Amino acid sequence: MNGSLRMLRPMSLAILAAGLLSPASARAEEPDAGLALIVGAATNVAGFIVGGAVLATSHSSAANNAGWLTLETGFVLSPFAAHAVEGEWGRGVLFAAVPAACVAGTASLMGVVPNTFDQGPLPEQRLLWGLFVAGQVASAVGVVDAALAPMRKRKVFITPTVGVGHVGLSIGGIL
Repeated sequence: MNGSLRMLRPMSLAILAAGLLSPASARAEEPDAGLALIVGAATNVAGFIVGGAVLATSHSSAANNAGWLTLETGFVLSPFAAHAVEGEWGRGVLFAAVPAACVAGTASLMGVVPNTFDQGPLPEQRLLWGLFVAGQVASAVGVVDAALAPMRKRKVFITPTVGVGHVGLSIGGIL
């Protein structure tokens, strides 16, 4: 009996050590829709703050243009940052493409008519504001899409179906 107790102690220590030192279950965290929404909105607001500060303190046409472009650049970064939180880098690039095109259009307009923001002709100012609104709306759509990422988690699913007179598999998915 004394020999079996000596053998039981090292075995129980080995079992205890195996239980304590075994690796934890590796499960991926689910994407957090709230975090994506907050990151996207915060990036958008940061662009407004920085660009607005440059606009408010500028005294030249070039500084006004820089402030305006900084403000619009926040529209490009916000859907990209929101999708980056979700790990959807490709979708982030796609949703940042429209605001980036609007920034490129605004920069081109400001290159042709440098004082568009202050004293530009009415058609150019309408184009400037149209590009601004289009970039902002596209950015908001991108951030909302990032917030909906958890619903895209299961793209395709297969479930067994049993009913009166049939047995089979049901295949479904979300685009």
